[in-house]
Amino acid sequence: MALTDYSDLNVLIIDDSHSFRSALVKNMHALGFRSISSVSTGREAMSLCRRDHYDVILLDYNLGPGKTGQQFLEEIRYYHMVKRADIFILISADTSRNVVMASYDCEPSDYLSKPVTGKALEKRLKRLMAKRQELVPVYDAIDSDDNVLAITLLERVLQGASRYTTDCQKLLGEMYIKEQRYDEAESLYMKILEERDLDWAQVGLASVDIERGKIEQAINSLYYIVQDHPAYLKAYDFLSKAYTIVGDTEQLQVVLEKAAEISPMSIGRQKSLADTALANGDVEVAMKAYKRTIKYGTNSHYDSVDNYISLAKSITKIYDNDTNKAKSVILDAIKLLNNIDHQYEISEEQKIQAKLLHSQINAMNGNKRASNELLSEAQELLDNCVERNIESEVERVNALISGGESQKAKEMIQEMLEYYRDDQYALEKIDPLLEEPISLNGKKIIGSINKKGIEYYKSGDFFQAINYFLKVQKRYPRYIGLKLNLIQAMISAMKEHGFNENYGETCDNAFTVVERYINPDNDKYQRYKQLKLMYRQVVVEYERQKKREAQEESRNA
Repeated sequence: MALTDYSDLNVLIIDDSHSFRSALVKNMHALGFRSISSVSTGREAMSLCRRDHYDVILLDYNLGPGKTGQQFLEEIRYYHMVKRADIFILISADTSRNVVMASYDCEPSDYLSKPVTGKALEKRLKRLMAKRQELVPVYDAIDSDDNVLAITLLERVLQGASRYTTDCQKLLGEMYIKEQRYDEAESLYMKILEERDLDWAQVGLASVDIERGKIEQAINSLYYIVQDHPAYLKAYDFLSKAYTIVGDTEQLQVVLEKAAEISPMSIGRQKSLADTALANGDVEVAMKAYKRTIKYGTNSHYDSVDNYISLAKSITKIYDNDTNKAKSVILDAIKLLNNIDHQYEISEEQKIQAKLLHSQINAMNGNKRASNELLSEAQELLDNCVERNIESEVERVNALISGGESQKAKEMIQEMLEYYRDDQYALEKIDPLLEEPISLNGKKIIGSINKKGIEYYKSGDFFQAINYFLKVQKRYPRYIGLKLNLIQAMISAMKEHGFNENYGETCDNAFTVVERYINPDNDKYQRYKQLKLMYRQVVVEYERQKKREAQEESRNA
C-alpha cells in the first residue's frame, strides 16, 4: 500500500476528555485513517480489544478512575492481545519523572506530552508507520514463532541501507538467543560495541553469558552497566535474573530495591521486590513494597487478593523483630483483612490464610476472644481440606503461638517435621518457626553468616558482627541463639563505645521475642539471664552518666 494509505487500519483512541478525543479523531481522519473508535476508559478499551484488533492505539496515561494507560498497555500485552507491528502512542500531561519512567518502562512505540498538535502527531505517526511498513514481514514472522525466518529477514534488511538498523540489530540479537545461536549473538553485540558504547548491546552481551551459564561473568558486566547507565532498567532485570539463577536472594533484593527506586510505579518490580523481601525475612521492605503493589496495581492484572494476604503476612512477621513497629500497623492490618472478602472472590485456601493472619493480628492487639474465634473457624476449614498446604500450616502454628497456645504449637511443629521430613521446600517454610533451622539451605545460611559474625565478634569488630547477626535474624527471627549473639555483640559495642539508643531499642525488642519463646528448660536460658543482667548494667550506667551530666550542667548554669 502507499505510505500514506491508512484506510484499512483500525485505530483506537482512549482518553477521558471528550474534546481531546474528538480532536484526535479529527486529526487521524485528516491523515487518512477511516476505521476509528474512541472510548473514555481503560475498561471500555479492554472490552473493544477483546472483540477486535487495533493496528494503532493512542492512549492517555491518566484516564480518571479505573485503569491508567500504563495498566491498559501492560494488560493487553499480558493477555497477548497485540501484534509486534501494532503502534502504541502514550500521551500524558504529567511529565513527572515517575510517570515518564513508568511510561517508557511499559514500552510504547512513542510518547507524547500534552498539549499535542496535529503536526506533531502527524510527524510521529508517519515515522512509525514507515518503520511498520518496512519491518512488518519480520514482525509477522516473530508473531508466528518462526524465528528462523525472522533471522533471515533481519539479516537481509541489515545487508541493505535501512533507516532502522538499530531496531533490526536489537531484534536480531534477541532471535539469535532464542534460537540458541550464542556465537552469532555475541559476534553481533561485539561488532556493535566496537563502533559505539550502547547500553542495550552491553546488556545483550551479558544475556548471552547468562544463557551460556557464565553467571558470575554476566553479573560483573551488568554491574558495570548499571554504574554507567543507572536509569537503564533492563540491566537491572537481567541482573535480577542472574541472581535468581544462582539463588542469591539477598543480592536479588538489593537489585530490585534499586530498580523500584528508579521506577517506583513499575508494578511488576514492586511485586517481585515484595515477594523477595518477604522470603528474606525483611518484612519492613516487604510491607512497603506490597503497599505500593496494591496502590499502583489496582485495576490492573496484578490486582490480586494474594497481595493483601502477603501484606498482612508481612505485618504479622514484624512482631518477631520489632513489637513497637508491629503495634503501629495493627489497625491497618485489621482493616485490610476485614475488607478482603468484600472486594474479591477468594478461594478456600485464601480464606483459611486470611483467617489465620486475622487471628494473629487480633492476638497482637489484645483481642483474645476474636483471635480464638478466627482460629477456630480456620481450623474447621483446615480439617475439611483434602490436601495439606504448608503455607496454611505455618500460619496455623503462628496463630497458636500468638494466642498463647505454645504447647499445641510445639506438637503441631513436631508433626509437621515428621510429615515433611523429606521435603526440603516445606522444611524451609518451617525453619522460621524453629529455634534454629532444620532444612539444608537454612543450616547453610545460618552456618556461613553466623560463623562470620562470630569471627568478627572474636576479633573485636563488634559493628561488623552486629551487621551479620542483624542480617540473618530477619530470616530466622525465632532463632534464640542468634538473637542472643546479636544482644551480646551490641552489649560489647556499647561497653566499648558508649550507649547507643538504636542498639538499646534493638536489644529491648530482641529480649521481648526471646522471652516469648524461651523457658527455664531451654539450654540457652542461663545465657539469656546472664545477658539480661549485663544489659541492665549497661542501661543503669548510662542512666547514671546522664544524671551526672545533668547535675554538672545544672551547677554550671
